Amino acid sequence: MKRVLIIAGMFTLIAVIGGYAYFKGKRYQIAITQQQIDRTLAKQFPVKKSALFIFQLTYSNPQVTLLPENHRIQVGLDASLNVKINDEAKNLGGGVTVTSSLRYDQNTQAFYLTDTTFDRFEIDGVPEKYRKTVLKLAAEYAAEQLEQYPVYTLKATDAKKTAAKLLLKNVEIDQQTVVVTLGL
Repeated sequence: MKRVLIIAGMFTLIAVIGGYAYFKGKRYQIAITQQQIDRTLAKQFPVKKSALFIFQLTYSNPQVTLLPENHRIQVGLDASLNVKINDEAKNLGGGVTVTSSLRYDQNTQAFYLTDTTFDRFEIDGVPEKYRKTVLKLAAEYAAEQLEQYPVYTLKATDAKKTAAKLLLKNVEIDQQTVVVTLGL
């Protein structure tokens, strides 16, 4: 019985070493287009958030721009703000722009936006006494909405790609595509 266990252990060890040797150094590239990211984000919007029973913020119509010079992804969002001032509701419109990086999660084998920075907030007519609160909420809510859902999920099409999904080697952004390199 001991002998069978030793032989089985040796075969397992040989299989693991052989698999590692086979996959080591192999690279697999995946291209994620701007249109794929656009479609994925479009499914998440519009979104609404109420705060302090005073205003409701709505984001819609995400528009992605890839920024190859700094390896970031910019997302423009239409923004509308419904503010109650002296028991009168006002609907204000405008837009926001945020910039994010791309993060790979090995457990879900998906790519997420991360490190979101708030670049632009343009909603005319926000009362000065609410402006700071609205700006803070708008920034937090944009990051929360963009970072919680994947923009792309890898699909296991064969054993090689499944093994390669374990490690992200590189992410490069060109004009219309995010090129992801995976490997061991």
